[in-house]
Amino acid sequence: MSLKIHQDQYGNEWIETANFEIVNERQFIFQSSHQVLKVDGQVIYTFNPESKQVVVDQILPDEFSIIDLLRGNFEEITVKKIENNSDSILLEFTINEMNISGSIMIQTESFIPEKLVLYYDENNQINVTINSFNELSANKIYDEFNISEWEVIDLRN
Repeated sequence: MSLKIHQDQYGNEWIETANFEIVNERQFIFQSSHQVLKVDGQVIYTFNPESKQVVVDQILPDEFSIIDLLRGNFEEITVKKIENNSDSILLEFTINEMNISGSIMIQTESFIPEKLVLYYDENNQINVTINSFNELSANKIYDEFNISEWEVIDLRN
């Protein structure tokens, strides 16, 4: 997926394009010009191309995060409203444990997401627009990033 991310945080705006690739429910990668975030099961790798460093950490199994949403885990989600339009569905929700509200717009026929908005508070929100959605190719971005040629900072216990 090609994404446009617009973050507004306390009056400061940040706009960036990124790629997001889902290999399966346990493996995916987010690539922007500043960093690469790769998830493999409970291990998360944050690559910094400028410093050639990768931080390795683990996802705590008992904490709900945005990564859980990406994996399709909606246990901590409360749906507030569903609005059916002619070509899309707007779903408004709250992430209970994180006290974050948001919405997602999904195409009616394909169920491909078009837009995701997360409201952390009145001065802090993220808008993600999905510019394009393609099937996973044989040449995956996910496979390009391994830790062999990077300085590794391992935070796991």
